[in-house]
Amino acid sequence: MRALPLSFLLLNAVSAWAQESYVVTPVNLTPMGQDYAPVLVDSTVVMCSLRERDGIVSYRDATTGDPFSDLYSFTWDGKHAGTPTLFSEALTTPLNDGPASFCMKGTTICFTRNQSSAKGKSNKTDDRLGLFFSALIDGKWTVPVPFDYNSGAYNIMHPSFSSDGQHLYFASDMPGGQGGTDIYRSDIDKDGWGIPLNIGTSVNSEANELFPSIASNGNLYFSSNRAGGLGKLDILQATTAGTNWNAATLLPAPINSFGNDIGHTTFASDRSGFFSSDREGSDRIYSFRRTVPLFVDCAEQQDNNYCYSFKEPDLQTIGELPLHYEWNLGDGSKEMGGSAQHCYKGPGRYIVELNLVDNATGHIFFNEATYELAIDDVHQGYITCSDSLRTGRDEILDAIHTHLPDQTTEEYHWDFGDGHFGEGSTIAHDWNLPGEYLVKLAVLGVRNGTERIEAHCVTKRINVIKRFVDMLDQPIASRYMDAGGTTHDFNFQSLPFDQFSMTVQDNSDVRFSVEIFSSKERLSLNDTRFAEIRKFYPVFERYDAVRGEYTYSVGKAESLAEMYEVYKKVMEYNFLDAEVVAIHPEKVTDLSALALLNDQDLNNSVVRASTVLFDNGKATFSDAFAPQLDKVLALMKEHQQLKVVVEAHTDAVGSNDSNFKLSQLRAQSIMDYLTSGGAGSDRLVPVGHGENHPIADNAKADGRAQNRRVEFRLVMQEEQAYERRK
Repeated sequence: MRALPLSFLLLNAVSAWAQESYVVTPVNLTPMGQDYAPVLVDSTVVMCSLRERDGIVSYRDATTGDPFSDLYSFTWDGKHAGTPTLFSEALTTPLNDGPASFCMKGTTICFTRNQSSAKGKSNKTDDRLGLFFSALIDGKWTVPVPFDYNSGAYNIMHPSFSSDGQHLYFASDMPGGQGGTDIYRSDIDKDGWGIPLNIGTSVNSEANELFPSIASNGNLYFSSNRAGGLGKLDILQATTAGTNWNAATLLPAPINSFGNDIGHTTFASDRSGFFSSDREGSDRIYSFRRTVPLFVDCAEQQDNNYCYSFKEPDLQTIGELPLHYEWNLGDGSKEMGGSAQHCYKGPGRYIVELNLVDNATGHIFFNEATYELAIDDVHQGYITCSDSLRTGRDEILDAIHTHLPDQTTEEYHWDFGDGHFGEGSTIAHDWNLPGEYLVKLAVLGVRNGTERIEAHCVTKRINVIKRFVDMLDQPIASRYMDAGGTTHDFNFQSLPFDQFSMTVQDNSDVRFSVEIFSSKERLSLNDTRFAEIRKFYPVFERYDAVRGEYTYSVGKAESLAEMYEVYKKVMEYNFLDAEVVAIHPEKVTDLSALALLNDQDLNNSVVRASTVLFDNGKATFSDAFAPQLDKVLALMKEHQQLKVVVEAHTDAVGSNDSNFKLSQLRAQSIMDYLTSGGAGSDRLVPVGHGENHPIADNAKADGRAQNRRVEFRLVMQEEQAYERRK
């Protein structure tokens, strides 16, 4: 079936594959046959095979005298092959069957066979090859159905499904191609398989292109007898270039040889698989894998350290107040005092906080500092074994704590330092002689998102002690190893305090207030929940754009000591989640300076506009204000992460209630203008404060003018606030 009149040039191939190389090994199949064109279905290999079948009348090729090919399969455990067996009696005819391809998780097969086999038995020398489909239903293969484009005038053969089953590639000598046989593609839709299209000159040539195979990553492998190869049919690779193909390249030796090399098929990573070759005189299946040098650039193994030291910063002065400092270490652990040492159980992201806590209630009084501590294991292979071992007995080593998140690991290779080597994630080895040995572990895999093979090598020094002589035959450990196999030496890593997000910075003009309540929904300041506390303190409302909450606080002071009396009063009225917060000076920015600010300067700044000309007592504003709003709009378009809180304020003329409602309408009016200009409504929050936040004296005309204002509070949304621990 494979024989075509071919002529070849024997040229040396130069490989451009730098460090990568191939390891090729013959697959030992018993009994032997003439086996070729393998295809993988999970861990089963289906192949074409020319084998004598006992008790069966044998049809033979009139030219070669060999039996015709049938589909056989064998299992593969990674190193050894099972006994080949006939794939399916239902798909077997006296003439040629195969090669094949599978999709739908192996429940649909497309395979090559002599077209006369579907009509009646024949051994005509001019019989054409075609493709046939069958489905596995209730464990049985259905009667094969011919491909719509089979022809009595030319061959269609060697199918290969794409990984999604939507495309079928095959070889054909139909008219209109580039040469002898070309590779074609047919796409399936609701009406069936489409008209076959030649896939172009990047792949096809004036020679013969045969045995296409599509890997799961989309790479195309095929065989060709074009000039420049190593032998007869050589295997080439083509990668996708959008809807087209990049120019095909020749695979190097030992994949290709002086013989016919065909039927390349790979596992999911496209790093290993099978092919067939007659390089040793007859067709045979070979396994292959791409590899790189293993024990190169080895680094000494580092122990994963999850222990940290948190130092005391420049703490707030609390005098004789009944408060104490407490570290919340983010894993449920707490430590009292201005400094702490702590060992975490393993990798993770931990929110570490330093809080001032009320002695009487145990509630947080003030959050001094916060830090997100990201702990990750060292990116390395990892050798787990004792530091001291004994001669003359098997010692277990493993690599199960290897941490290489950017690599899909496939192999573990060991160099035991005594001239012996091994493979596997867990392995046993015995050293015959005492001494110090440098054990090496090479972890081989494919870089995620690429096809690049990587080998990461680590080393660990061990002492091998003479058994029963140097000391008793009992376990020895120079370091503590936990139940998970991780070694600890209790060297605490000091975390510089300047990495913390300090609530109060040195020399900052900060004021304090007691936040008594926060809510996603806006509350009235006349809410009954505030009734009692308002007898002592006014309630201030703010909108926190980062948290997306309205906050309500009482009291203002310049020191924590002053705030403690307010805090005690608040706690008396059962605001048990109350906490002192720092109110930083506002970064007030003029509209004219917006274009000059970067993201950091814009974040948490306030743009104040006092020239908004609203109609008296109404929410409509003069067109004269539009150019200023357009500056805000342009800023939002330039900085897509910018969120804007539109805050409208009034003077104290009129009732508080009417001023509050009017300011809310005005904030909404400005938001409507910005959204009509293209700003997303999810990035805008309208808040009317009425007369509750004056910045000047309402008793004076110029003071009232300053209080009648609109403010744009700017927040970059990627800035995340840490949730407080209540």
